[in-house]
Amino acid sequence: MVKSLYTGVTGMKTHQQRMDVIGNNIANVNTTGYKTNVVTFADVYYQTKKTPSGASTTKGGTNPIQVGYGVKLNSTTPNMTQSGFTFSDSIYDMAIDGEGFFQVMDSAGNILYTRAGIFNVDEEGNLVNASGYKVLGVSGDFDGQPAGSQPIKITIPATDAKCSSATKTINGCDVTISVSDPSDNTDMSVTFNQAEYPFATYSAGVLNLYFNKDQQFDSAQAFEDEIAKCLQAGGITLPDDVSIKFDFENLPASTSSQVAKASVDSWTHALDQASVEARADVTPTGSATNIYATIAFATNNANTSDAYNHAAINIQSGSPTSATYDANSNAWTITIDTNTRQSDLTQAIKTGIEAAKAADTTGALAGLNLSVTKFDIPAGTLATAITGWGSPLTLVDTDPVVTNISATASQPGAYANNYKIVFKYISNYDAPTAQWDDNTLTIGITNKAYSTDADALADINAAVSAAAGGNSQKIFTFDAGSFVGISTLTPGQRKALFGSNPSLSFGDGVDSFYTTVAKSLSTFNLTDGRKGAEQSYKDLENVTVQQDGTIIGYHAVHGYMNLGRIDIATFDNPNGLTAMGGTLFAESVASGQPKLCVAGQDGAGEVVSGALEMSNVDLAQEFTDMITTQRGYQANSRVITTSDTMLEELLSLKR
Repeated sequence: MVKSLYTGVTGMKTHQQRMDVIGNNIANVNTTGYKTNVVTFADVYYQTKKTPSGASTTKGGTNPIQVGYGVKLNSTTPNMTQSGFTFSDSIYDMAIDGEGFFQVMDSAGNILYTRAGIFNVDEEGNLVNASGYKVLGVSGDFDGQPAGSQPIKITIPATDAKCSSATKTINGCDVTISVSDPSDNTDMSVTFNQAEYPFATYSAGVLNLYFNKDQQFDSAQAFEDEIAKCLQAGGITLPDDVSIKFDFENLPASTSSQVAKASVDSWTHALDQASVEARADVTPTGSATNIYATIAFATNNANTSDAYNHAAINIQSGSPTSATYDANSNAWTITIDTNTRQSDLTQAIKTGIEAAKAADTTGALAGLNLSVTKFDIPAGTLATAITGWGSPLTLVDTDPVVTNISATASQPGAYANNYKIVFKYISNYDAPTAQWDDNTLTIGITNKAYSTDADALADINAAVSAAAGGNSQKIFTFDAGSFVGISTLTPGQRKALFGSNPSLSFGDGVDSFYTTVAKSLSTFNLTDGRKGAEQSYKDLENVTVQQDGTIIGYHAVHGYMNLGRIDIATFDNPNGLTAMGGTLFAESVASGQPKLCVAGQDGAGEVVSGALEMSNVDLAQEFTDMITTQRGYQANSRVITTSDTMLEELLSLKR
């Protein structure tokens, strides 16, 4: 009977412990990043009154007779499920959307883990949590760096002393105007105006210079002397007593007189892949309008010594979608049907490459590669498209070359002295385009097919003539023999060549080079004037924390900078972590070692800036558990009371 007293005591003690956990959960209902604990009980040992027996031929088996001795605390397991977010105005407040923990390091060098991303930057530039523990990841430039556990410190390089300056390209020459010495006060706008005599005005950072631009200048010093005359005539003293300096780069061979040319011997652009593209006119069923079906393939890292970079590609109709490579004939056979999508063909090619390499015992196909880069077949036009593409297609990696480009203006003049022609690539099969913007003519080269270079040249000249609109200063034609080889370029090669916007510049007349520059001088905005100074994170104009944990800052001088990356730690058994208080956890033998991940990769969650994860305590569940715990405690107390009454009855027998 005394045993029941002790059984009741175990029940009361265990329920009291459960109440302690419930109280702690409720107390932390508003604790950022808190994870609620769940309590489980287990019964304790038993006294066996009778052992079990098996059945015999004459008697059935019997069950054991056991008496239990109460209950014990089995486990307190943290519930690591993600809670909702509350948003704040601080970019350094962070939450993890998904699995994993932030890493922090205490003053003793111990690495702890938390879901509470209440971070800020201390005076030394360290990213720290609310307890001053350093947040870990990769500090500084994170490009190419694996996930790490370095303290993140935001460091900004010191700014170098620099003169206010501005650079413009005039007639193919880079003209830089600057002040003579570094200064914090010399950012200014400098405008050059035509006038008969030198003069200058200056107010609120705006300098106007007046002089005769038609006079002959023969050096940079001649410009500086003329500006000194302007300042003296206007009675102007610039801030910090600096002077204006000129610098010219890419000077022509002769500066005494300049006849600008609009020609180039050749343009080349090396390809990094062999490619082929085919295009066919098709008419979908029920339509009277012709449209196009296109398909394109490419290899990576083209090398003329690898024969498979020049393989033939045979395309046929059939099912299933497949791609096979024949090393003997250096040819691919591509099978497609009306339901084939680009992703299907991509997978088929991948399978075909793996099969070819597996069958190759010589290792000759180690670099075999092929990918589909364009796959567009309008519904109902498969057969027409295959016929129109022609077969086989052949991969080529010849560098695109356009040679002997030259053009002649109709007469000297404002435009003839200042022509600039810019080429661009247009991804369609229409005729070439041409459009003027002030003294710049932009010519769009398309994928239109030509039998000869002369046909392409005629089309380009027609577009240029139409763009001039009868303005004689804008009328010119490309000379015969220009664009040699353009008719042989594939769409990919045209994009590689003209997509980089190559340009030509025009000029004419007998002016000296420097006079030509003088006539084109306009307004230069001199900027970045400063004296050298140390910088800190406070000098950043903007900071952004991205979903992958990368911290990007913008500095007025250095521009965008990689400041660091907050990396995430995941565990095989996060429930096995040891709670250390302050919503911090420590690694244990049960949790296993941490796996460091870049946020959003390898199963780790993404970082949400300007947000905090709330406590995942469910008050409704906690109140329910509190009621059942109270009832359990009361019931166990009744066991003790009843056992005591029974003992009292036993003792009364003596009387």
